[in-house]
Amino acid sequence: MSFNPLTATAASLQERLNNGSITSKDIVQQYLSQIERYNGYLKAVIATTPEDLLYQRASELDSERASGSVRGPLHGIPILVKDNIATGPELGLPTTCGSLALVGSKPRKNASLIDRLVAAGAIILGKANLSEWAWYRSDLADSGWSAVGGQTQSPYARGGFLEDDTSGGHSNPGGSSSGSAVSVAAGFCPISIGTETMGSLIMPSDRAALYTIKPTVKLISQDGIIPVTHEADSAGPMAKSVQDLADLLDVLVDSEKNNIPEGGYRSAVTGSWGDIRVGVVEPEKWLFPHKVEKYEKQATDQMSAYEKLKTIAKEVKPVTLISIEESTEDGKMDVWKAFDSTFSSLLREYLASIDDSKIQTLEDLIEFNKEHAEQELPPSADNQAGLIRALSANMSDDEYHKLVNFARDACGRRGIDKALEENGVDILMGPGDGLLFQISGAAGYPGATLPLGYLDFNGRPFGMQIVAKAHQEALLIQAQSAWEATFPERHPPALDELVLEG
Repeated sequence: MSFNPLTATAASLQERLNNGSITSKDIVQQYLSQIERYNGYLKAVIATTPEDLLYQRASELDSERASGSVRGPLHGIPILVKDNIATGPELGLPTTCGSLALVGSKPRKNASLIDRLVAAGAIILGKANLSEWAWYRSDLADSGWSAVGGQTQSPYARGGFLEDDTSGGHSNPGGSSSGSAVSVAAGFCPISIGTETMGSLIMPSDRAALYTIKPTVKLISQDGIIPVTHEADSAGPMAKSVQDLADLLDVLVDSEKNNIPEGGYRSAVTGSWGDIRVGVVEPEKWLFPHKVEKYEKQATDQMSAYEKLKTIAKEVKPVTLISIEESTEDGKMDVWKAFDSTFSSLLREYLASIDDSKIQTLEDLIEFNKEHAEQELPPSADNQAGLIRALSANMSDDEYHKLVNFARDACGRRGIDKALEENGVDILMGPGDGLLFQISGAAGYPGATLPLGYLDFNGRPFGMQIVAKAHQEALLIQAQSAWEATFPERHPPALDELVLEG
């Protein structure tokens, strides 16, 4: 009745559930064993659902299946969700955003996406670790660190996260949805949910050899997600296969409110490039700056080798895209200034929606962190510069809308749209270890990952990211499925060797 959790997909487990060779209760038990064995090192999971609730839920879904009722491809499948997504009392899970200030707080209801997952038959296995406050709190804190969960480790990088590495260096799992990505790669669950404001799905998925998609902003309900900004926040699926990714997106997106492909996103999993034309941006211009990712020549050389891409699609050509500097007028029109100006009020609204919170305002949070500095402000995350900027941010509605509209225009119409149209291509592709997601995030456009290889010098995965116009998720999924059919299968991590080294 066992299976390999490192390679199992939701679809492969569903096949075994359907043929009666395994039960959902068996699946839950094996994932809990995997978490117990490896989470002490990886620190990818903050909490699991109480076992009595898990087994009760699994038994109910097994009974439904036995009676001939299967809700869909997620029926009886365990899933982990990032711990900035609210879960109500009935699930028995915390919602902390990685912060000690929210330990013990109780959301009154589930986030909308949790209700959709439960209705689809998924089993909420637990909460995944993250960069605290979705990496918004501090400037250049180590990705994947939170006071509640500790430092998430890459399941691939030999030697673990090095103390002298930069916040997003090659030994780091990437953030802020670190735990969600590591959990899938490490066999803690077959699928997971993370969130992104800019890069928080793309970066950790790239470093875990996973497929993810950051949807067009507001395509998935933001209700119940602890906010950074409604202008960019988005939940998204993480998976080892594109079919699982599409099945998750079909559940997360409300088809009654959005135009989705006939047959759902799963219909886009064709395994064929078809007529898709690809524009590739210059890698040397789009890799992370060295203050984020310490320079390693061997890694840079390996990630910049694009020869493999030349024959993947009908047409692959180099393109030029608006730069980060141009898209912000050298920082004068940085959309993050608008995001800073609304964070305090959005946080207050969230805190008013929960019970038993130690804090009620942004001021309370800043003071709490000062009072608990030993735990909340360690050397790896020794500042709360983001929170302080938000506290002092003061912007009129006109200034706010001017900044947001500028970002949408510069990164959307004059950025991605222009590059696609002038070059006659359908998607743009760049290095996974790079800032292409900053352009798509500011535009509110979708982005996705493509696993490619593994760094020779430390073993961690790397790949590509792709972006397209708004509401082109199906196109990105088709490209992901064609990529999956083109390149060799992903490699699972050697966890036992890694833990011994650690």
